[in-house]
Amino acid sequence: MGRRTLVLVIAVALAGISGYAVWQYLTSVEEDLRSEIAEVVVYRATDEIAAGEPGAEARDRIAESTALREQVVFDGSTILCTGGAGANAEADPTKYGCPNNPGDLEAILDGNVAAGPIAAGQLISASSFADTRDLQQRLSDAIAPGKVAISLQVSDLNSSGGFLRPGDNVNILASASLVPLNFLEIISNDELRDLLVQAGATQEQTDQAINPEATPVEPTGPENLGSAIPLTIDVTQTVFQNIQILAVGPDTRPAPLETGLVPSGGGVVVLEVTPQQAEQIEYTRQYAQVALSLLPTGDYVPYDAQPVVVDDIFGLLDRIQAELGLVSGGTGN
Repeated sequence: MGRRTLVLVIAVALAGISGYAVWQYLTSVEEDLRSEIAEVVVYRATDEIAAGEPGAEARDRIAESTALREQVVFDGSTILCTGGAGANAEADPTKYGCPNNPGDLEAILDGNVAAGPIAAGQLISASSFADTRDLQQRLSDAIAPGKVAISLQVSDLNSSGGFLRPGDNVNILASASLVPLNFLEIISNDELRDLLVQAGATQEQTDQAINPEATPVEPTGPENLGSAIPLTIDVTQTVFQNIQILAVGPDTRPAPLETGLVPSGGGVVVLEVTPQQAEQIEYTRQYAQVALSLLPTGDYVPYDAQPVVVDDIFGLLDRIQAELGLVSGGTGN
């Protein structure tokens, strides 16, 4: 063997020894890294699972997989995990496993449905599937703090043609027949009593209202204009403004139906109001006819709503004054 050949053999041998040493070193480094970066057995969706899909039907799209332990095991984690993966399967579970994580997939799926859409590759957690009763939305969850919900029965005609939708704002109009001369109900109000006296009711009549057992006093002369006031007055007025609709039948603010501009029709309209407004609306519902007027979107400017009576529509006041003028001698006063 020549000298050059001997040198070449020695160089090849040294290269082999060096390569083996490097391989041994990298192997030990890899093992050290693997011991520090442990994997655990988890469950992943292999395909999309739709929200509301029963767990039994989704089972064939869920398979075992692995994930880094640090991404699965942490305080409050509900990711399903059955233990350490690979060589760590039999290792200390407190260091390489997930003893505090839920791990029973079948118990999570049994009788439950997907709580929301699950993407392919997504980790399965205990909250991925839930009882249908826990997923049902409650209208009470949508009521703002300090507010309550109250309902009104309306028809197409008195609910803006049935085009009301949750989230719309409306004004509430009330129509009723009022009895202005019902002394027994209003005589305790000083302002109303003075107003009636100015309208022509004599002090004797006021006393009669206070004491019904007193001898009745018949109206005398045209100066008693109270006798010309009708026993009932039909009145319409906007009684509440800028009230938001919470629901129209099954169409609710938290879960609106895709009905577009098709009228939903009359029915039960649920309003979001303050507790005091709820009492007032209930009183209005009991003693008056109610209608809802739809407001435009955007900022609303409240206005001073005044009652509308027959004269605002037909102009009967001038005719009544003329008739009274004839009775009093043609003075027109």
